[in-house]
Amino acid sequence: MGWGTICGSNAGANMVANLIVGPRVAGATEGHLISEDIMQWYSDTALPVYVPQKPRQTGEIVKTTSESPLCHVSVGKWMKAAGKPIGSPERKDRCARVAASTAFHLVTMLNDWKDGKYAAKSTHAPVKDFGITGQFNCMECHGNNVPTPPMAKK
Repeated sequence: MGWGTICGSNAGANMVANLIVGPRVAGATEGHLISEDIMQWYSDTALPVYVPQKPRQTGEIVKTTSESPLCHVSVGKWMKAAGKPIGSPERKDRCARVAASTAFHLVTMLNDWKDGKYAAKSTHAPVKDFGITGQFNCMECHGNNVPTPPMAKK
C-alpha cells in the first residue's frame, strides 16, 4: 500500500517516456507530452482495458473511469462500483490489469513517436490556465476549499 498519490502505473509510464524520448523545443520534451497524454488517458479511460488470456480472477472485472491520475481516487471509485474491499483478490487483479493496460498504451504511444506519427492529445494545461500544477477535478473531493493561486505574469 502506498500513500494514494499518483497511480504507480502512471508514474512508471512517465519515467519510461522521459528516459526514452529526447528533448524538444522551448525546454519541453516529447517525453513530457507523452507523460501528459498518459495522465489524461488514464483519467479518461474506463479501466482496466487489458484482459489476460488466463485471468487469476474469473468473471468480469468492473471497469471504471477515475477522472483522476490519483491512486486513491481511481481505486476508490472502482471499489465502490465493484462492491469489493481494498484487500480483495479482485482489486489486486484489477490493479494488475490497469498496470498492463497502461504499459501497453505507453508502448503504443512510443511506437508512434519512433515512427514519427505521435501527436500530443492532452488538453490539460493547469500551469497555463491557472498558474500552478494540478489536476482538473480537485473540487470532486475538496469542494470549494481549493485555493486560488496567484497567476504568473505573462
